[in-house]
Amino acid sequence: MPKTAALPSRAAILQWARDLYDSAVDRKDARGFAAAFTEDGWLRFANNPRLEGRAAIEAAIAQFFTAMVSLKHTPKGAFIDGETLILEAEVTYVRHDQQKVTVPAVTIYHIAGTDGAGKPVADECRIYVDLAPLFAP
Repeated sequence: MPKTAALPSRAAILQWARDLYDSAVDRKDARGFAAAFTEDGWLRFANNPRLEGRAAIEAAIAQFFTAMVSLKHTPKGAFIDGETLILEAEVTYVRHDQQKVTVPAVTIYHIAGTDGAGKPVADECRIYVDLAPLFAP
């Protein structure tokens, strides 16, 4: 996905984030999530090693999505400083035993520009969340 040097508007970045979570993440669509990155983008999820490249992001997130029945992000804040987008949320997971677990999370994206269709794309992402309650017995 080629990118441009032009930084999208604040409104476009916030809409991109809403769409990303509504249409990909909270639907467990790993390919849709990975498509929000440049081809050489990277992701660091919690304390896991950094994932390099869109294909690695998609594969790891697809595997992660198998660990729960569903998930839902409830936005608590969105902050933009230049090319940096910080999202605060509460994430509710439904485990395979049907128990619901809600944890706080913060995700930081670096917006690299836009793709060929004018949508923002990220080249860096850091997700800070404690997933211990999701995997607790």
